[in-house]
Amino acid sequence: MSARSIEFRFAGASDAPAIAALIESAYRGEESRRGWTSEADLIEGNRTSSAEIAAFIADPHARFVMALEAETLVGCALIKNDNGAGYFGMFAVKPATQGAGLGKIILAHAESKIRELWNCATIGMTVISVRQDLIAYYERRGYKRTATKPFPFENEPGAKRTDFHFVVLTKQLA
Repeated sequence: MSARSIEFRFAGASDAPAIAALIESAYRGEESRRGWTSEADLIEGNRTSSAEIAAFIADPHARFVMALEAETLVGCALIKNDNGAGYFGMFAVKPATQGAGLGKIILAHAESKIRELWNCATIGMTVISVRQDLIAYYERRGYKRTATKPFPFENEPGAKRTDFHFVVLTKQLA
């Protein structure tokens, strides 16, 4: 997958259902097991909703970056200006295409948009602590473990286990 075959744009309100479906497919349920980002063994139930995505799209301090290949949504990420620091989350790549380099392209694009839109000097994210492969992925891209946060189990009634927390990863943006 080359960078030239991917087009980027920010999501509009009508994109919320497609973004929610992509995030669900990458993290929960059987389709997520085709990729390596699945949380299906940790948490059951919905990861997000069209309403939650629509709320982020409407937030003036947030954007959803959409990655399209031949006009088909293949990846997305939420970027935010969180009190002067960039935030990166809800990152999803279509499970059947994971491992082909698209994630690196989307992450780099999202980082550049955070700098361009809000002039943020840092970017942060949270990753479930038992997802060591995912944490290592971000560390290879310059992110550092900087803190931990409790996982909001009260908001995730489908948690299959409770032996994890969030790891906060941050990176200085050039």
